[in-house]
Amino acid sequence: MSDLSSQHYELAFHIIANLEEADVQKTSQDVEKIITSDGGVISYAKNPEKIRLAYPIKHQTNSFFGYFNFTLESPEESVTKIRDDLRLNSNVLRFLILKHEPEPKADKEDIIRKLASAERRKIKAMKQEDKSAKGEAPKLDEKMIDEKLEEIIEKL
Repeated sequence: MSDLSSQHYELAFHIIANLEEADVQKTSQDVEKIITSDGGVISYAKNPEKIRLAYPIKHQTNSFFGYFNFTLESPEESVTKIRDDLRLNSNVLRFLILKHEPEPKADKEDIIRKLASAERRKIKAMKQEDKSAKGEAPKLDEKMIDEKLEEIIEKL
């Protein structure tokens, strides 16, 4: 499959909440089969998880939410067929198909690096909070302590 003729998509879907876990997985597999039968190649799948809806959809306040990232070689006909097949599935409460631009590898690595850095800062802050909760004073730099002492002495 060449990258020039293929288009990337994301399909987000809600499954009705009153199904058993096995039926939810079966419905998710049915959605996956709909995509692959129309020539789609799935690159990422998020298993449906139960969520509370912000507003009722068809008198439902909860649903199972999942999504697929996939590519299609002939997008026009295939997307229409996927939409039609999903509308016929009574267990799918609502769905949305979006064109999805893949991120370049360098951007992904940069995002991962930023997330790791943020996580390290978060852990460091949590450790500082734990120390202050235990009554331990956070360690200060000797130079900063000397400067503070000089300021205090000058004020006397």
